Amino acid sequence: MGRFLVTGITFGVFMTEALIHYNMGKTKEGEKFRFQLPPAREMAKIAAVTGTFSLVSGVLINSIQHRLNGKL
Repeated sequence: MGRFLVTGITFGVFMTEALIHYNMGKTKEGEKFRFQLPPAREMAKIAAVTGTFSLVSGVLINSIQHRLNGKL
């Protein structure tokens, strides 16, 4: 359960950050920042990358946690 919780929270935070960065990149110099969702295909790419790194993060956190618990 803990691994899935960490992965889910990480995905939520990373996805939010990715969408903010996407919008920052789309905003032209001097324009007011507007938050909008990318087209479906672009959103899928962002979600796939974010999901992959969230899974890696969850696995690493779980692995390190198990190793530390064995040494404490």
